Amino acid sequence: MLDNLWIEEKNNILRIGVNEIFQEEAGDIAYVSIADLGEIKEDDTLFNVEAAKAAIEVPSPFSGRVVARNDQAELKPSMLNSSEKEDNWVVEIQRS
Repeated sequence: MLDNLWIEEKNNILRIGVNEIFQEEAGDIAYVSIADLGEIKEDDTLFNVEAAKAAIEVPSPFSGRVVARNDQAELKPSMLNSSEKEDNWVVEIQRS
């Protein structure tokens, strides 16, 4: 699943988003549900999407703490179809 995500690290915070591979496999994203702020364990559900080609549950690649969510993407899931990282990021995790 990591091949379908992009991850950027800054100050021990990992920003995670969907990449072109994810977008191609899923099709147009119509719904997203993102994990709540707080503790998350590796393999816990990080986010779910419903899209034109598939419904996908994405497990957390790391244990840590969800410190930010792209709440705008939950309101407007089509943002995750964008090629721009400022739009298609999903969560930020501080690794434990």
